Amino acid sequence: MQRWAIAFAAAIVVCLVSMYINYQAYQETKYLEWSYRNHGGEITIEFAPGWHAVHIYAMHPDDHDSHKLVFSPVLLAIALCVFTVVGWAVLAKLSTGEPWKDFLMLFVGFAVIFYGGRMILELWEDYC
Repeated sequence: MQRWAIAFAAAIVVCLVSMYINYQAYQETKYLEWSYRNHGGEITIEFAPGWHAVHIYAMHPDDHDSHKLVFSPVLLAIALCVFTVVGWAVLAKLSTGEPWKDFLMLFVGFAVIFYGGRMILELWEDYC
């Protein structure tokens, strides 16, 4: 039971941090920083933990682009469940037995995966 609680706590922190980063990025650029994007003709839909963004692009010269950000509890719940299960699986194999060390290990692991993955994708797009 303790592993589930530690994994859930780490998942909540990761989701809240990613929600904050995505919200700040949306305020600055109108796009989410960490999201899955689905592109279609004149629309782009972004899915991220806790957020759902819709971008509708103008098709006529006198129109303007439309951007909309909505809180999505379903996407937040899905992200919490996925991160919790992954965290629990990691703790099942690599637990130190001390709750704070386990929590920090999970949090740092998630951060490395997010930041590292994002950095590798950006470098790949820039140089390949």
